Amino acid sequence: MQPTDQTNISMAAKRVPGWDLLRGICALVVACYHLMFWQDVAAIHTLGSYGVYLFFVLSGASLAYNYIDKFESGQFSFSNFLRVRYLRLAPLYLALMLIALPWKLGKEGLTVDLTLTYLLNATFLFGFFNPSVNASLVGGWSLGIEAIFYLAFACIMMTFRSTRLAVAFFILLVAIQVSWVALTLGQALGSAQNVQAYFQAPAFAAYFMGGCLLGVAKRKGLLEAFRFEFLGFALLFAGFALMVLVNPKVATDEVLGWRGFILGATCFGMVYAASRISMAGYWTKLAGYFGDATYGLYLIHPVLFFGLVQIIFPRLDIANPSHWTLDARLIFGCSVIGLACGLALLSERYFEKPVRHFFKPKPIAP
Repeated sequence: MQPTDQTNISMAAKRVPGWDLLRGICALVVACYHLMFWQDVAAIHTLGSYGVYLFFVLSGASLAYNYIDKFESGQFSFSNFLRVRYLRLAPLYLALMLIALPWKLGKEGLTVDLTLTYLLNATFLFGFFNPSVNASLVGGWSLGIEAIFYLAFACIMMTFRSTRLAVAFFILLVAIQVSWVALTLGQALGSAQNVQAYFQAPAFAAYFMGGCLLGVAKRKGLLEAFRFEFLGFALLFAGFALMVLVNPKVATDEVLGWRGFILGATCFGMVYAASRISMAGYWTKLAGYFGDATYGLYLIHPVLFFGLVQIIFPRLDIANPSHWTLDARLIFGCSVIGLACGLALLSERYFEKPVRHFFKPKPIAP
């Protein structure tokens, strides 16, 4: 997630509560993976990788669900779509970039490379230029790739003029994705250069397109045969539990071989299951809170952690958390996540949402 768009449906908000819920859980899972890994508690690579892959599936599903009718009626505006998507991503991302700027200036000075990197990040065009290296924020690489999918979204949606064409395009992207994984991570395992090469749009395009297929099917009522009720929650739990159970010792092994096929298919199954979870009243509101906190939690928790560990703690003569007791590290990690969730909700309500509202096109007076 990416963490950005959204069985019960609020037609006004055009959100699927189950997808909101799953999106929020994914953000929590990724944050837990990061904090456990950074503090030498555990290295559950599957949660880190597939938590993000689920974001791509959810993004494609939510966008296709919301825009397929406009495409079919000829009312889709590509320029308006890009404006809306940019305003969804940019405010918080730019604000955190500015917060991190003094630290980066102190570390490497005002260089041409830093200036260019910040310009590419401000436009999200860094997705075309080795995003795993050029992202200004931890986890920002996925947003650069997400931006590429936004630019390709109109072309992707055109394939839905024929169901066979859309399915054939998805199969093609699966083949490309498998080939890309084999050519990068499947060669010279452990090579940092190959890992960097992997983090490009071809490695994730099938997830986004598969999400689009689910979104269109959901909008057209093709996924309504079964309503999972609370079974849906169990299926989501089972999906994450499976990721933990098959977690490999070596990073990147989680996307290779049988793990890659099984866990990749599991991602699509989890998004389908989430779309069929029945919610009402308080549960719908709770899912909405999860959805609202997703993007902020995803971006804020690394800034909080490294700001504390690399800037605040050294000035207070506090040891690096990796040297603390296990209980202390777990408490610290939970505290960072809790604070990041609170800041994420505050940011969405009092900063990001007002910015989007301010730049919303004003209706033309008659």
